[in-house]
Amino acid sequence: MPTARCTVKALYDYRAQREDELCFPKQALILNVDKQEGGWWRGDYGGKKQLWFPANYVEEVPSSPTRELDENSPLGTFLKGFIDVPTCHVVIPKDGRNARPYVFTIHSQQLPSHPVQTLDVAADSLEDLTSWVSKIREAAQNADARMQEEKQMERRKKIAVELSDLVVYCRPVPFNEDKIGTEKACYRDMSSFPETKAEKFATRARGKRFLQYNRRQLSRVYPRGQRLDSSNYDPLPMWLCGSQLVALNFQTPDKPMQLNQALFMLGGGSGYVPQPDIMRDDVFDPFDKDTLHVEPITIQLQVLGARHLPKNGRSIVCPFVEVEICGADYDSCKCKTDVVADNGLNPVWVQKQFVFDIHNPTFSFLRFTVYEEDMFSDPNFLAQASYPVRLLRTGYRSVPLKNSYNEELELASLLVHIEIVNAKEEDDENLYMSIQQLRDRTSELSNKVSLLERSGSADLSYQQSLEELRATQDQLSELVEARNRR
Repeated sequence: MPTARCTVKALYDYRAQREDELCFPKQALILNVDKQEGGWWRGDYGGKKQLWFPANYVEEVPSSPTRELDENSPLGTFLKGFIDVPTCHVVIPKDGRNARPYVFTIHSQQLPSHPVQTLDVAADSLEDLTSWVSKIREAAQNADARMQEEKQMERRKKIAVELSDLVVYCRPVPFNEDKIGTEKACYRDMSSFPETKAEKFATRARGKRFLQYNRRQLSRVYPRGQRLDSSNYDPLPMWLCGSQLVALNFQTPDKPMQLNQALFMLGGGSGYVPQPDIMRDDVFDPFDKDTLHVEPITIQLQVLGARHLPKNGRSIVCPFVEVEICGADYDSCKCKTDVVADNGLNPVWVQKQFVFDIHNPTFSFLRFTVYEEDMFSDPNFLAQASYPVRLLRTGYRSVPLKNSYNEELELASLLVHIEIVNAKEEDDENLYMSIQQLRDRTSELSNKVSLLERSGSADLSYQQSLEELRATQDQLSELVEARNRR
């Protein structure tokens, strides 16, 4: 059934295939979205109302800002307070409180200079009250005993200061942005970030600052506690900003986990991957392609065929392949082949070349996803394969396919042809620069049009921007098609 209407942001460029579909560039904001079943939604963009577009090309924009979660608590906003058990003292009033007969009072004072905290707790029965009081007193006694034991061990253990200074360890400390780049920043200190806080730093405005922190210190990012379905967030922005430990829910077979497996191919599966050299360049900004001191590359790829594709149930599959570059926003791109009817054993695709311009190949991934189109034209996942761009080799390649858990599927594979060339040398440099300028201009105009649409403006400026956006998109499509025909 249709769900509530919302706003979404385009993750990739999309060119309409039919008259009732939207055409939009990456980063475009599509308004008044009506979520329909079957992987296709309807929305408003560029002066067109309630046209169709693929749901997997967009991500939903929160309708209202969420409350900032407590970075030190996995419970987030569910945590309303706490009591220091070792310092607490329990008292049972004789007559209860507020018409409740079974009440006990907890008094807690962490330091002599701090005020005494008092909390009245009501139980349902005398048995529950006795149980609660005994457990609290037992916990307080055990905590006090442990503290005394640790102090005695410190007195007994004699360790030379010089030897202790040689020991390198991670000390968990709260994050302090003011220490970044100063002498107070200690390489032993590690701070933890819930994904919501990390996402605020892994942005165009603050990404370079976060990368500067990660050059000197360690950061650990973990999923927020409200992910009750164990879903995962996108780890790519955190990796681009240099976060060393990006924790994911390993039990969930989704795209973030598949990219995580691809990343650690670079270290031979050892669990450690060296950061690219560009991350240690003071000029480098992970969200600004103009600060890259690496040569851009162009990947020319053809999906030729496949074999032994898995199938859902007893039906014969109608497969198509989605080819995607995952990386920084300026590199991310997605294309797909045509659908082959009723052939999952050895489908063959008409030769169609996909061209990807990659500015930051040191931190980009090539991902193949095989889908089945069912009788309702809905895509159903069949298999996938993800690889770092740095590990790609040219020529005809057999790509082993894996399931959603990144386990190899017996005999299933794709046959592809890959050419990797220097982007500026392969093309006429003027053609290459024209394509990049048109893409940048399309993104700027798309943001401007979306801003005017949200403000409800329909003046001359809006119409001029809309017409310029459509003209720029047409010019970009013509240049890309001209280059692909070469």
